[in-house]
Amino acid sequence: MLDVAVVGAGLAGLSAAVKLVEAGQDIVVLEARSRVGGRLENVVEHGTVLEMGGQWVSPTHERVLGLAHEFGLQLADPAEGAAVVRVSGSSRQVPTSNDIEDHLTPFEMADLGQGLMRFRRLAERVAKDAAWCSANTRWLEQAVATWASTNLRTPGARDWFDRVFESSMGRSAEDSTLIEGLRKVNDGVDMEALISLNGGAHQQRVVGGAALICERLAEKLGEQVRLGAVVTKVAQSDESVVLTLADGSTVEAREAITTLPPRLLEKVDFEPALPQWRADAASQIPPGNVIKAALVYESPWWRRAGLSGQLGSDQGVMRVILDNSNPEDKQGVLMGFFEGAESSGVGQRSAFLRQRAMEETVKAAFGADAPEPLGYIDRDWSREEFTGGCHGAHFAPGVWTSTGPSLAAPEGRVHFAGAEYANRYNGYMEGAVLSGEQVAAQLLD
Repeated sequence: MLDVAVVGAGLAGLSAAVKLVEAGQDIVVLEARSRVGGRLENVVEHGTVLEMGGQWVSPTHERVLGLAHEFGLQLADPAEGAAVVRVSGSSRQVPTSNDIEDHLTPFEMADLGQGLMRFRRLAERVAKDAAWCSANTRWLEQAVATWASTNLRTPGARDWFDRVFESSMGRSAEDSTLIEGLRKVNDGVDMEALISLNGGAHQQRVVGGAALICERLAEKLGEQVRLGAVVTKVAQSDESVVLTLADGSTVEAREAITTLPPRLLEKVDFEPALPQWRADAASQIPPGNVIKAALVYESPWWRRAGLSGQLGSDQGVMRVILDNSNPEDKQGVLMGFFEGAESSGVGQRSAFLRQRAMEETVKAAFGADAPEPLGYIDRDWSREEFTGGCHGAHFAPGVWTSTGPSLAAPEGRVHFAGAEYANRYNGYMEGAVLSGEQVAAQLLD
């Protein structure tokens, strides 16, 4: 009998498994796919590595950074240059965080970030609370600049807020009422993403792809990782857990860790059945609906015009594009997302039509003279059988505060780990690693 059976060879499962093995535990990792990595995936297109899953690392993601350092992996900084924002079909160039960091002190940067967060939260309240809006009509008619002068304490932060607002909205903060600006944000203009993407939670990338971290973790485990092992049933008794695979074979261990997202637990037969509240909670935690796409070019041609390759738009089937070029390659890579309703629509089309849609978006943003790409590839994560959707799960209002922390609580000898179960950095790669290591520590304790 094994000590622990781990279901899933993503960051959470592999992180837990390595900690257990280092402590002398006899374990196995059962991965349904033919590869490790889960929602991290590297593919090669025209000689360059493309990351089709999670990829960004923040300076605060200490465990992911620690693993990258342990395995000798390098980190790539975001591309420099101006970002492009499209509002109502018109394009403007706005500064990115690289530009801001050269002009603002750390205190002013923090003040700007807090102001953007307050603006975003206020926009969400406007969208959800009509009664509150009616009761505060007069206050909402103040100029955006007046609101900013009250909510941002430093002159530098206020100046940058006004500049980015005007670039994003097409009108100055002095000439726009607060309610107009908040409605624009709810229509899809993401000021926060435009200037904080490079300096916030999505700062650096692992050279060669983040999936390399999973591959290095798996190398530590060797034959203890079994690919193509689809778990269909988990039966536990007072003494052990027996996992049945799709091929009819079984694995018995004293404890089991599953890293399946809450929704995918419904596809596994648990004996005894999991509590009903888990199924109820899972129904309110739908996976994200995202198609991640990439165009490969002979070179990063947009940089010649002083552009960072970053796009934010308030309309169209693709509203976010980023430069995903690898520093060691001569090729240029633009990556973008088809999200939400747009993802559902284009997901029904052919890859050829999705490529054309992305190319049209690129030309509208960065210039009609954009060269023909060498290739195109995308990944519709909602169609991935063992994923069900990306980026991560979306917690309905009230679900996280009421049941979120309980999702990570064990059910007998069955334990839960993964980005959706993390109590810190929930939904991020860092959260997956922390969750896996935390479960391993609990088992060893």
